[in-house]
Amino acid sequence: MRSALLAFIVAASGIAASPPAAANCQLGGSACGDPFAIDCNGGVVCPIPWRTCSGCVCTTTSNGRTCLAPALQPGSVATVRIGKSASTPGDLDFAWDASCAPTSPDYAIYEGLLGVWYTHEPLRCTSAGALSLTLAPSPGDRYYLIAPILGDFTGSLGTNRSGTQRPDGDPSCTADRAIAPCP
Repeated sequence: MRSALLAFIVAASGIAASPPAAANCQLGGSACGDPFAIDCNGGVVCPIPWRTCSGCVCTTTSNGRTCLAPALQPGSVATVRIGKSASTPGDLDFAWDASCAPTSPDYAIYEGLLGVWYTHEPLRCTSAGALSLTLAPSPGDRYYLIAPILGDFTGSLGTNRSGTQRPDGDPSCTADRAIAPCP
């Protein structure tokens, strides 16, 4: 009976009890955004040993999942266009849409052997922030992927037909992956 009276008094005094703010929680790693975290979730309360990461988004990495601030998310590229170079015979002109990331990332171009999937490796690890490049392809039938990179993280290289993220190149242009949904 006493707790019901207390709730009535709080409500009657004009002090509204607000629900706790949502927080992302990270398990493992030394700080929010540590690529060696094992998991993260979007919970209201982060129970011990989870770390509270306010204002962050759960992001898939090579080791599991971590919490990264939106400004650190590389994002993904929606459309890539490739054509024969008009200025340099034998080269290819690459152009792509900007990443969905809230900040301006750089971009990596990966090249793989067509028909031998997931053989992609870096053709160029930076575009210096440009959204187009002209590059010489390697001999043979090739496929190309473009991924945003930001800091130590490579963003999405797209998904396969079943919706599974394509693996990073081997070797990678960065230390880890950060794959979160675009805002």
